[in-house]
Amino acid sequence: MYSQLRYLTIQGIAVAADASLSCQQINKFVGEVVQSWAWEGRQLGRIELIRDGQRIHVCSYEQPSIQVVSCEITKKLWK
Repeated sequence: MYSQLRYLTIQGIAVAADASLSCQQINKFVGEVVQSWAWEGRQLGRIELIRDGQRIHVCSYEQPSIQVVSCEITKKLWK
């Protein structure tokens, strides 16, 4: 389906990019995704760039969020 992937960290974001993409192409795509996510106020966690013939699939994933909640609060919610 696709060739090997390169795993990089660009601007603090984990990037998995198709090995056939140049560093310039990868930086351009990552920069565009980072700008659009920052404009929307969301936290970007990971980007995948997969080449499929003449197309490049750009998949972006939100940074996971972990929240700690008191057991007392959850007891009230379940009643």
